[in-house]
Amino acid sequence: MLTVSSLGNPMPNDYTYNEHHFVPSQPKVCIIGAGPAGFALAADLKSRGTDVLIYSHPTHHRQASYVLDKGYLKAKGKITSTATPDVTYDISEAVSFTKVIILSVPSTGQETILEALKSFDLRGHTIVAIPGNLFSLVPKVGLEVENIFETNLSPYSCRMHEGELIVLGKKKLIYIGSLHANLSTHSQTQIQHIFPVEVKWCHNIIEVCLSNINGVFHPLMMLMSAGRIESTAGDFMIYADGLTQSVANAMLAVDSVRIAIGAAFGFELKGVVEVSNECYGHDFKDLVDLAQNSGPHNNLKAPPDMGHRNISEDVPDLLVCWYGLAEKLGVEASPIKAVITLVEMATGRDYMEAGRNMRKLNLEHLSRNELLDRFGVGKSKLCI
Repeated sequence: MLTVSSLGNPMPNDYTYNEHHFVPSQPKVCIIGAGPAGFALAADLKSRGTDVLIYSHPTHHRQASYVLDKGYLKAKGKITSTATPDVTYDISEAVSFTKVIILSVPSTGQETILEALKSFDLRGHTIVAIPGNLFSLVPKVGLEVENIFETNLSPYSCRMHEGELIVLGKKKLIYIGSLHANLSTHSQTQIQHIFPVEVKWCHNIIEVCLSNINGVFHPLMMLMSAGRIESTAGDFMIYADGLTQSVANAMLAVDSVRIAIGAAFGFELKGVVEVSNECYGHDFKDLVDLAQNSGPHNNLKAPPDMGHRNISEDVPDLLVCWYGLAEKLGVEASPIKAVITLVEMATGRDYMEAGRNMRKLNLEHLSRNELLDRFGVGKSKLCI
């Protein structure tokens, strides 16, 4: 058997040879994060013959405990299966299981996982953060990793209740990229082989982060429905009932800033509706049409309170870094600043300080030209 490294360094059994051509071997995958998105990915991968281990942090084990107590995971909706996933609370077992680690935790939990990984030699490992939200720029003191990739979104719209997984939607594609643009074809092939959906390669993680349209959708829907959320404990449909034309207008103002930031880097970003349509294979004409008629969206109940990750993740780890990039680049970003300010007033949290600002991402010292030199691409075409 002849082996070929797909990530630029020797990794045994990445490719095998049959009498016709080289084909990627099916890798083993460890999913760190035993929430709905992690279990959905595990169920999808197992149905395709991938050997999967799920790591649940010992202090965040609610869904994992339900699944272990039942002895199986039942999935319904866009993924229909009953499987027996392997689950561990031992991070060393997760690291030794495979060289491919998928981080499927909210970006607010990524640093906790980094702390747990620091004592291991990961120089032969590949980490994929779903979503990334500039995970690659967060200081990783003492952590050496072979490769880090980031996606813009999770492949699934899903929920879990007492260990039962409901998959409302499965995307046809997601965007992905790494800190640097010099990726080999082999690297891209292996990552695509891992994922059960098409991946669209971006030039770098800044473009990937700017393509996470959750920053356009979630904070404003929550903020502009705050009274209804708190008075009903979320007893309404957050998209179908909460995304009206006025909310859509505010979203488009934020989206215009997102696109302008991308343009400053040389990225040709698509609008929020076009990105959603591309991911799900839809053809909705505007945000209200999407909210009313998209299956993955119009059946989503509102969160029960304002402490939901739609705020606690998407404001500090998306809007704050978008605003910081806009300031560096001289892009007028008052719509994003307004959302952050109102959320801070409503929640009492200083997200501008606590979130992924330029200091937290180690970009504070860069000038505008240095930022563009590092991440910009001029007029070149970026996604392939």
